[in-house]
Amino acid sequence: MNGQTVFPDKEPIRGEIIQPIPFRPPGPLGSLPKLNIPWLRLMLVAVACISLFSAWYVTSANSIEIVAYPADATINVKKLIAPRIRGNWILRPGSHRVEAVASGYKKYSELVVVSDEAIQKHRIELEPLPGHLRIEITPVKSAKVILDEQEMADAPTTLRDLASGPHNIRISAPRYKLFESSVEIEGKDIEQMLSVEMQPAWAEVSFDSSPQNAAVVVDGEPIGVTPLSAEIIEGDRSIELRLQGYKPWRRTITVVAGESLETPRVLLAKADGKLSISSLPTGATITVDGDYKGKSPLSVSVNPDKRHTIRAIKPGYLPASANINAASGETKAVNLSLEPELAQVRFIISPNDAEVLIDGVLQKQTNQVLMLPTHEHSIQIRKPGYNSYETTITPRKGVEKRIKVRLRPGDGSAGATTTSGNKTAAKSPNVGTVKPGANNDGNTIKTFLAQELTLLEGGSITMGASRRDSARRANETLRAASLKRPFYLATKEVTNGQFRRFLANHNSKSSNGQNLNDDNQPVANVSWNTAAIFCNWLSRKDSLPVFYQIKSGRVLGINPAALGYRLPSEAEWALAARISGGETFNYPWAGTYPPQGRPGNFADQSAKKSLKNVIPNYDDGFVVAAPVGSFPPNLRGIYDMGGNVAEWVHDFYVAAPSGNNIDPLGPNSGLQHVIRGSSWAHGTNTELRLSYRDHGSDPRDDVGFRIARYAR
Repeated sequence: MNGQTVFPDKEPIRGEIIQPIPFRPPGPLGSLPKLNIPWLRLMLVAVACISLFSAWYVTSANSIEIVAYPADATINVKKLIAPRIRGNWILRPGSHRVEAVASGYKKYSELVVVSDEAIQKHRIELEPLPGHLRIEITPVKSAKVILDEQEMADAPTTLRDLASGPHNIRISAPRYKLFESSVEIEGKDIEQMLSVEMQPAWAEVSFDSSPQNAAVVVDGEPIGVTPLSAEIIEGDRSIELRLQGYKPWRRTITVVAGESLETPRVLLAKADGKLSISSLPTGATITVDGDYKGKSPLSVSVNPDKRHTIRAIKPGYLPASANINAASGETKAVNLSLEPELAQVRFIISPNDAEVLIDGVLQKQTNQVLMLPTHEHSIQIRKPGYNSYETTITPRKGVEKRIKVRLRPGDGSAGATTTSGNKTAAKSPNVGTVKPGANNDGNTIKTFLAQELTLLEGGSITMGASRRDSARRANETLRAASLKRPFYLATKEVTNGQFRRFLANHNSKSSNGQNLNDDNQPVANVSWNTAAIFCNWLSRKDSLPVFYQIKSGRVLGINPAALGYRLPSEAEWALAARISGGETFNYPWAGTYPPQGRPGNFADQSAKKSLKNVIPNYDDGFVVAAPVGSFPPNLRGIYDMGGNVAEWVHDFYVAAPSGNNIDPLGPNSGLQHVIRGSSWAHGTNTELRLSYRDHGSDPRDDVGFRIARYAR
């Protein structure tokens, strides 16, 4: 280059000749010649700067240990200067992006904050990649898969991209048991396998009948005819056998999966005949072979293999009966004509041209002897310019009844004088009624409504239940009571017909379409307060001092000394229900739960569609309340102390009543009253015990009452 040497960082020096440096063997440092080369000086300066920077960086940075999971993850700190010494990163305080990768895991990239502490440790965890689950099933071809409550594809299948960790899985197929489990998904793009053998949810059940070829119906679905062996799903199954001309056979069987069941051969009974029963007049009480069936007209089913006695009864008429049979599947009409039962009634009226109306019908003559049916009649005697006379009478067969009335001149309002001189008001007198004590045999009395009450001498009783009784409720605390005052208790519950003499428009209504309102069914849907008012009304009818103090339709207090009718106390009810002959009973029948035979009207199989708890394999013949006295009385001669309707008693309700009382009537005040006894709606062991206590104040379709009164 024209004799010129060029240095990269210097201007060329023109005309200067650089002599070569001769080689000298190494010697002491001080013996080196002083070099005056610019680039070498620059390099030394750079080295010195780097050394100073390194010293500064090391003294200002901290040692950071970064631990990764999984351990074989490759870690990288995204920083221009990020030295690593003995596995630790030397980083200055601040935020640093750390990246990590590992096979089967998602790439990790997050900021790590380095503090001023000299030595620090940071843990990072890589998220596994999703996993996959292959599901195989046997012996079914297809089954529904639900993973974590989300419906997936039908198995067999492979569920892809599942997050690692536990998952709940359910697999279902018709007629097989539900498979439920928890699976742990490993993730890392690994495919796992779940092999499931579905278990049958049925058992082989065989049926046969005599005669054969009866249709077999399971839970309402026909599955074949007898003889038949079929796979029936596990659980309680309603079985019915049907054959034309025969009664359906129904049972509930319990099927256990995998356990074959051979049902006993069923002997089918011939189908009932039917009797369509009518009477003249209508509304007669109808019994078939002595069993109450209802009011005419009605239709009843009867055994086709025997003759049946049908009897019609109606107050004021002679009973009528017929003996008849109806073949299987046949409907036969039965018409019963009742002849009036007549009794003699003599009318002696003054003035003798006054009009006499009997049941609204004008009679041709005033003073005459009439033969009237022996039921209640309304009588009206009137004449212009005279006060009229009204009453009711009930003639009695074999007894001549005399109606002797002298009308008083007046403006036509009610008023008349009898031969005794007593004034008779327009309100009907109690003619033809039974007064308390009438027909009294020393132990029973009858009311104005012909209700029979039996005398109980009292005694001592322990109420409640022992803690050892597994069915005991908390409000059944054991407590003692002593009954010193003898009392009368009605042998039967108050009926709708009796209650409507007090409240004509009362309606006990129905329950699930089943009638509760027949005259001879127990009254229901009556509040405690209304029941107490009825007791006072009946007391006045029988000329007894009232027990309840009532104002504006509300019971405000009582007169414990009064002998009028009232609701029985809880202690009286318990004594009458639980004790007889020194023995204490736990149920309305002798024995244990469930009842045997037909001791009462409880929640039975016929009410299974409308009630939650029914007695297994028990059928009392009534879905709801039965006519009072339809079942055998207890040993004291009292009916329906269990079943039919539960009953209001006098006492206010408290959960833990006190004991050791004499003639207790309960607390002096409260918001609700005690209800005792089970009803047609009760079927559990707890409810059917005689110690069972309930409470309320409002009407219920399974709560009624019976009456009581002190004897002295």
